[in-house]
Amino acid sequence: MPDRLEPRAADKNTNKTIHMSSSNSALFPRTRMSAAIMMAIAASASHSAWADVMVSQVQFDDLMLMKPKGGSIDVSRFGRGEVVMPGRYNVEMYRNGDWIGHLNVQFVAQQPGANATPCFDRALISRIGLNMAAFGEEQHDALAALDAGECIALDKLVPDATSSFDLSDFRLDLSIPQIALARNPSGYVSPELWDSGVTSATLAYNFNTFHSEGSGSRYDQSYLGLTSGINVGDWHFRSNGAFTSGTGAGTHYQDISTYVQRDLPSLRSQLTIGDSFTDGAMFDSIGVRGIQIGTNDQMLPDSMRGYAPVIRGIAMTNARVTVTQNGNRIYETNVAPGAFSIDDVYAVGYGGNLVVTVTEADGSQHSFTVPYSSVVQLLRPGISRFHFVVGQVRDVQLNDHPNFFQATYQRGINNLLTGYAGVNAARGYTAGLVGAAFNTPVGALALDLTYANATIPGVTNTRGQSLRISYSRMLPATGTDIAVAAYRYSSSGFWTMRDALLARQAIGYGPIGDTFYRQRNQLQVTLNQSLGTTWGNVYVVGSTQNYWNRSGTDTQVQVGYNNSLRLGSYNVGYNLSFARQRDATTGRIVTQALGTVTLPLGRSTHSPVLSLNIGQSSQSGASDQAMLTGTAGEHNQFAYGVTASHMSGVDSGGGNIQYRGVNSTLTASASTGTRYTQVGAGLSGGVVVHPGGMSLANSLSDTIGVVEAKGAQGASIENWPGVKVDNHGYAILPFLNPYHMNQVNVDPKGLPFDVEFSETSMQVAPRQNAVAMIRFGTKVGSSVLLTVRRKDGTLAPFGADVSDKAGTIIGTIGQGGHAFLRGLQDGGEYSVRWGAEPGDVCSYRYVLDKNADRKKPYEEVSVSCGPSAATLSDIQHPEMADPHAQGVAP
Repeated sequence: MPDRLEPRAADKNTNKTIHMSSSNSALFPRTRMSAAIMMAIAASASHSAWADVMVSQVQFDDLMLMKPKGGSIDVSRFGRGEVVMPGRYNVEMYRNGDWIGHLNVQFVAQQPGANATPCFDRALISRIGLNMAAFGEEQHDALAALDAGECIALDKLVPDATSSFDLSDFRLDLSIPQIALARNPSGYVSPELWDSGVTSATLAYNFNTFHSEGSGSRYDQSYLGLTSGINVGDWHFRSNGAFTSGTGAGTHYQDISTYVQRDLPSLRSQLTIGDSFTDGAMFDSIGVRGIQIGTNDQMLPDSMRGYAPVIRGIAMTNARVTVTQNGNRIYETNVAPGAFSIDDVYAVGYGGNLVVTVTEADGSQHSFTVPYSSVVQLLRPGISRFHFVVGQVRDVQLNDHPNFFQATYQRGINNLLTGYAGVNAARGYTAGLVGAAFNTPVGALALDLTYANATIPGVTNTRGQSLRISYSRMLPATGTDIAVAAYRYSSSGFWTMRDALLARQAIGYGPIGDTFYRQRNQLQVTLNQSLGTTWGNVYVVGSTQNYWNRSGTDTQVQVGYNNSLRLGSYNVGYNLSFARQRDATTGRIVTQALGTVTLPLGRSTHSPVLSLNIGQSSQSGASDQAMLTGTAGEHNQFAYGVTASHMSGVDSGGGNIQYRGVNSTLTASASTGTRYTQVGAGLSGGVVVHPGGMSLANSLSDTIGVVEAKGAQGASIENWPGVKVDNHGYAILPFLNPYHMNQVNVDPKGLPFDVEFSETSMQVAPRQNAVAMIRFGTKVGSSVLLTVRRKDGTLAPFGADVSDKAGTIIGTIGQGGHAFLRGLQDGGEYSVRWGAEPGDVCSYRYVLDKNADRKKPYEEVSVSCGPSAATLSDIQHPEMADPHAQGVAP
């Protein structure tokens, strides 16, 4: 028996024939309905839980079937339903409706001629997820057999377990009582199912250029962000960097991170070697060159993990927004005038404030800081996190790279308490931290204390403590969501490691005095307040901080209100936002306010939207704006915006456009005013090199999929708008959820009739950074309705099997000697068998006319038993002019 038995096309074709018989009485007379009933009863019996009992009692008589005089038709196989022969089958296995995997399963017959049933060895039992610890003495013999390398029936371990095998789809369904299963959280995917992906190379790029001039000055800025990767086995190489160039600044390349990484599933962690960043969960995130081993929470199911800040701001013109963290430029994009929200910044680690710089079209700039720290440290009971780092400190502002060590650990003790601790050390610096998080009736609270000791020549006050309190709570009754509320107090002698290292470096250039400001108090708040379905929503984001060796307070606050009202059949939205920033060093205060009204100009999906803005800025004065935006295309791949504004006595206008194509995204903007002109453009996308060749993508995340569907160019991938199979048979899925089951569906709508999918839905659970190959079986060939005759000219009998040269059954003769076959090539040889006797078989050959109209759903071909080949010129129309000559009862 071969290792793999392909699905029998006969099963699917038979279903089509039965369907045709109920809709075309000229082809399939009602007098033959008994045969269809017989096959339906057999099929029903083969899929029922009591099939083995029922089919042993079923016998069919061929008297009512149309057959030659004195002949017979072997119908005994229908009495046993869909018989599964012994052997190994590659099946799609489901447990209680949940997909387990694509597995190779041994099927064993208990006695000769009986229906073969699945036999499970220890590897398959472990994939099913049975609770082995719950088995007792009654399963002793079954467990001993598994230990000896044997396979057993599933009901030997779980008496109430049943299985059902659909041979036509090669699907094996297992029904297992919940008590016999290992208890895994919702969304759990066994590490055995994690896909390491294929050997591949990837490159994601993001290019932006910005030009403005006015008042005798000119400003140019370009940015090219590159993220490249190479995957070999379980090892993933990644490099993240950016080229920047600007007026008077030249061109520079900044290497943000370059490392090789692999999973350690047994530790639910990852090993990282190279230039990367610490996670920032307890201590501030810092660049390091060395080795890291740390827990990866993405390996947990969604139900067991639970922050990244949303950046909100206001742009007065077509502007460029740049986001940096610890001196590294991590994000850059162009935005249209008005309030903007950026929720896709991939910050480095989980800590370190984000500095947001908005460059307006006239070259003016304003910046603000978005606090970014980890959420409250609560973990579920029994869940732990650890992070171990050893290497050298890597910072763009440090000339020296001292050795560095850090270790942290968190543990969920029970529903009320999580404990955590950590240490870090570098040359001339050590720090230790202890803390606990509490789940209280009034919210989640975390409290920790850090003690640090720094050695800085010429500075005496270098020992101190820092106390941090974090709070988070959602109040459903009032609709209040306090996403982050954190307060930190640091004593006068407390130094962070980065500040201490920078101070040690600065000593070489002279006394540092009060150059390094040491933070005293810091308060961060993010609050969202729902006012009900009628009164809208209010949000507040703010932070304030002061220092030991500097007077004044840095303050940054953003307040906004959103709501909508119904005017006739239209929803009119309006927004009020206010932002204020104070820099204690300069004493400068920047205040911005903006009011927006949004009105849709139509009811269709692509109707444009009119926005009216009234703004006030302490830098640029009053402004009025009207903006028209909209989308076009089947998948909203086109987006546009046109703006007219009046600001500080100056009239200006501009526009922006975006095209999100299959292989890339293009953006462009332009504006002009009395004092300036501005143009900008952008291009982003990705390239993937995989075993099938090279493919382009609109965008790339860290974990992607490559769909292979040969011959199915133009087929769409559901849930990924705009993603289609290219001319080479591949499509790039730009993002997959790592360690989670991703459903991938192919929509065959619009494909030629000569292309058939073996399956249209598959699942994959890739590892992080993997390039998962998702192969859909396709069969390219013609669909043919055969009219088959025997040597004496009579039609082949109903129920006869059609087999290819390899002996695989690919169809069944229906009424009138017809067989509907799919995926046929231009020529071939087949055989028809209707009985067990040596003479109850006939072979035939066919040749399709290459000049025939292939746009038809199927061709019609008549073939006769013997060595001669039939072509479309031998077509026999299905109308039966002489039913007696064709062996059909009048």
